[in-house]
Amino acid sequence: MILATPPQEILYIDEHPVCHAGLQAFLESTPSHVLAHSARSIDAPDLPDSVDLVIVEITSTQPKGIAAVRELKQKYPAARILVLSSYDEGIYADRCLKAGANGFIMKAAPLAELKHAIETVTEGDLYVSENVKSLMINRLANPASQEAASFHNLSDRELLIVEQIGLSKNNKEIAQALQISVKTIESHRSRIKAKLRLESPQDLMRYAMRMHYF
Repeated sequence: MILATPPQEILYIDEHPVCHAGLQAFLESTPSHVLAHSARSIDAPDLPDSVDLVIVEITSTQPKGIAAVRELKQKYPAARILVLSSYDEGIYADRCLKAGANGFIMKAAPLAELKHAIETVTEGDLYVSENVKSLMINRLANPASQEAASFHNLSDRELLIVEQIGLSKNNKEIAQALQISVKTIESHRSRIKAKLRLESPQDLMRYAMRMHYF
């Protein structure tokens, strides 16, 4: 088969080798795209200088989280970025798009939808699921209906700290992971509790655990 244009070169970043093998097998049926590079972290020393598409699992970029999307956009300004994640799209999709991603799809999505997402993003359009589109439209149409005490009120940094709390990390461990002081973490936790209208550290831990296993 002679292709009219060279296949789109993909860089896939995910800490789980089985996911790399799965995407490689999946792309064998799509000659327009090729998994040219694989990495387990955005800090891997052998990342390529340029690619057409970056597919990234943001759970593999901790403790950077969503900020990793911005880093990838700076490193590959001409590339498209698709987040393929186990994180819930209702929480993370719009945040990833605001950070510079061109699409977000959950790992639980059907393979046909993954193919559609890859094609949509590489053709220059944005991709989110129909469910996320509905959520975004509802938030725009009914801003007052959004529950005041919700994760939508958290900044990306605060959401990242809640993720770390959900992993049962203490303040010292979170501070080391994010390379900030314990006092700063304590201040963040106080603001998070206020935004979520939570009364105690135990309430925050329960909230974080529920969100982590959403």
